[in-house]
Amino acid sequence: MTDQAAAGGPSRAAGNQFALFGSRRFTPLFIVQFLGAFNDQTFKNAFVALLTYRLADSMALTEGQVDLFVQMSAGLYILPFALCAATAGQIADGMDKARMMRFVKFAEIVLMIVAAIAYLTQALTVLLILMFLMGAQSAFFAPIKYGVLPQYMKRDEMPAANGLIQGATFLAILLGQIFGAKLVLTDSGVLAVSVAVVVIAVIGWIASFWAPSAPPMGPKPRVNWIMPLAMVQIIRECRDSKPAMFAMLALGWFWFAGATFLSLIFQVAKFSLLASEDVALILLTSFSVGVALGAVLYSVIVKGEVTLKTAPWGAAGMGVGALLFYFAVGAYGVGLEGRTELMGVSEFLGRAESWPVLGALVFMAMCAGLYVTPLNVEYQVKAPEGRKGQFVACSNVIDSLCMVFSAAVTAALIGALGVPREGVFALAGLTGFVAAFIVWRKARAEG
Repeated sequence: MTDQAAAGGPSRAAGNQFALFGSRRFTPLFIVQFLGAFNDQTFKNAFVALLTYRLADSMALTEGQVDLFVQMSAGLYILPFALCAATAGQIADGMDKARMMRFVKFAEIVLMIVAAIAYLTQALTVLLILMFLMGAQSAFFAPIKYGVLPQYMKRDEMPAANGLIQGATFLAILLGQIFGAKLVLTDSGVLAVSVAVVVIAVIGWIASFWAPSAPPMGPKPRVNWIMPLAMVQIIRECRDSKPAMFAMLALGWFWFAGATFLSLIFQVAKFSLLASEDVALILLTSFSVGVALGAVLYSVIVKGEVTLKTAPWGAAGMGVGALLFYFAVGAYGVGLEGRTELMGVSEFLGRAESWPVLGALVFMAMCAGLYVTPLNVEYQVKAPEGRKGQFVACSNVIDSLCMVFSAAVTAALIGALGVPREGVFALAGLTGFVAAFIVWRKARAEG
């Protein structure tokens, strides 16, 4: 391990998670991850906001067509995680992860330069292709991000490190969503977004040079460049480690439900709440802050212990929150029948029935943080040494398949069956009670 991570005695982070920011083992990785997540969301949500609130009108797109384009962009971003993650994990376990981090972050700069050109020319086809390529770049970064944590951290630092990374990732998602969606709709917003995504990528690349060396911990694995075969292979190779595989499958459910929730926010705001893109950002803020609070609260509760005890409560809470959201949206809109003008933030927040909508999102998201963070720690700690990157990649394959499935199910429920968006929220949330029971049985068996 680096920077005396293996020294004896309990770490300061077990009692104070923020002590990790004083270590070079953590801070550069934190910055690189935060900026990467921020830039991804800036790019993605600028596209979704531009499509929903500007191009939909200029191109005369129907509600259904807007939903289809949004779900298509979500699927294109997630699909590479399934296709590329296994090969990325094999590469990460066979080379210095800090060095690989620098290569991956440089690739982000190149992609963002192309994205800037596509935004300025409003080339929708190119932007959709870039969704796929940005997903591939993120897929190659993922086994570095989580695969290097067990190498940098002590065991009792893992809950704190994961809580901070998880919380910061959702805050970065929030800020990127606000920044991208809000900025792109201003005067000269397309130019501003185009410049911003390149500058952020450059800063992240520079920060990666401060990350300590993280050489391979075992023999160099054979890299399978036939990515669909590698995807199947890595699941087969990881399934024998049952505790880690259970945690990864449980995380897959989270990303199925979470992708459903997040992919519908802009459409719920515009078409169900009759509200502007600024209100959509308020909804995203509620969700993202809630997840960050839940992730940090998990670290406070467990105090350095590797345990699943908060996960069942988190899954059940997500189910309750989704149902509360469904009923809150159903009770919303008294007196707004026939209205065509979208509400701004002040008018939306001035309506009493808006607060149950926001409260349900915050509650659901806090429970999500309590669910997902212990599962991340579980599989990172229990994956075999020298194969951490491959297990992270396996988790990414499972997560991405669940998210692609989520996009397909959501499109089918809304487009083919006519299920209202808040109804899709509720259906996804109901599966949380099943997840809670399964994880509770596992946690009880482990004592």
